[in-house]
Amino acid sequence: MFGRYSRKALCYLYFSLAIAVAGFGQVRGYSNLDIFPGSYGWLADLNGSNPSADSSADAKAQYTAPESPKPKFQMAPAIREAMIFTGIMHGFRYATQDETRSATHGPFFPNYFQSVSELRGWDDSDTFYTSYILHPMEGSVFGYIQVQNDPRYKTAEYGSGRDYWISRLRAMAFAAALSTQWTMGPVSEASLGNVQLHDSPGFVDIVGTPTMGTLWMVGEDVLDRYAVIGLENRTANPVLLMLARSCFSPTRAFANMMAWKAPWYRATRPGIFGSNRSLRQQLLDDYHAGLSDAPFGVYKRPPSDIRDNYPLAAPIEITASSHYETFLGGGSCIGGGGSGAVRLDNSLQIVAEANGCLVMHMPQRNQSGDSEMFAAGPRWTPPATHRVSPYIQVLAGGRRITHEIDDLTKEAELNSEWLEDTIDRPLRSAWSVEHQSTGVALSAGTGVDVLLTRALAWRVANLEYTHSWITNADQIHANDGLRIATEFVLRIGTW
Repeated sequence: MFGRYSRKALCYLYFSLAIAVAGFGQVRGYSNLDIFPGSYGWLADLNGSNPSADSSADAKAQYTAPESPKPKFQMAPAIREAMIFTGIMHGFRYATQDETRSATHGPFFPNYFQSVSELRGWDDSDTFYTSYILHPMEGSVFGYIQVQNDPRYKTAEYGSGRDYWISRLRAMAFAAALSTQWTMGPVSEASLGNVQLHDSPGFVDIVGTPTMGTLWMVGEDVLDRYAVIGLENRTANPVLLMLARSCFSPTRAFANMMAWKAPWYRATRPGIFGSNRSLRQQLLDDYHAGLSDAPFGVYKRPPSDIRDNYPLAAPIEITASSHYETFLGGGSCIGGGGSGAVRLDNSLQIVAEANGCLVMHMPQRNQSGDSEMFAAGPRWTPPATHRVSPYIQVLAGGRRITHEIDDLTKEAELNSEWLEDTIDRPLRSAWSVEHQSTGVALSAGTGVDVLLTRALAWRVANLEYTHSWITNADQIHANDGLRIATEFVLRIGTW
């Protein structure tokens, strides 16, 4: 997400935004710093009047009955908030990264298109912390931006059942689109700094940001459910609750600020200052006196709003896979990918798939090879409604093989000169030579799905023969291959 980073700078940025947002709330005249336009009416009156609290029952009824949400996703505010977040990330890059500032020269569009075209392989040059901590946090922020602009599911919390998981799937789709934009879109690392022209151009961020970001969201939701709500059922101390909500859910707090809400805002629970503090204290007093149940918990949609007649065969399937492929001309590669399938009827699906792998056993450590394949086609699934479901598929598309040879001595020399400010940041092509082969590809195979739950299946084994109409990329002969894969299948529309 950031490459070189500074924890101190991140902390300053976070708390500066928090203070600015809170100050914005005061300037706009909102008496309660965590209540902003668009909040549910049962939280508090925006003009500062106390909510009706004649009795614990009245207060709790006010708390547990949010207004009926509008089903339409608020696209314009969501994109606006996502672009504000994107702008902050770019601002951080330009403020803290010499390599980004030194790379902003030359023709914009040619460099941008060349940068995007360099994408291949899995890993990039970012550290583990950047790729597997900061980028998932980025995906989580995008996910929470989607949630707070999705009236149908914005009240869904961990423990609220089907609504929660649908909400997080929708958030993952939004995060996938916005994180792809961050990597290769018109306002991206590829366009502003041409990252792929200078560093290893891997797909790790495109894949990992939304998927691991969704897992990060679930982790924050679990902490909010069991730690923060537990604390709110014990104290009404505003400072303690403010810190708990913000620190246990840092990416949700950041997403709140993108919508000009206080970092500790929650759509499903009262605020923590002003009249809301009085409401909280009243509810807690009654709870501690044994006059009522715990005041704060998980909101669930009424049972009448839940469908029971879901199909056995999934209308939509999304998979994540790992695979090993042996090239019949010599060599092998290991990697993974993903696919999406739309069901036309119980026996037929249309599948789109993308996968990549790292070529193994290269002759020297300064050499690397990789493969990317994109394909689509029909899949025949006659027993799709059964627990065990074999299938046959034929996919057609394209394949690209890349063999790269790096001059490690020259790379070290050029980077040393750049760090000494004697040259601009060097292009990767200054020390690296690529030999590529691209052509039409075809795959045909079969596999078996085993149903684990209505929502999840395990594709135990998928065996495919692949044929590509491509020339050799040096010693990589990928015209014909056998691939074996195992996949987890998310079955959407069956639960």
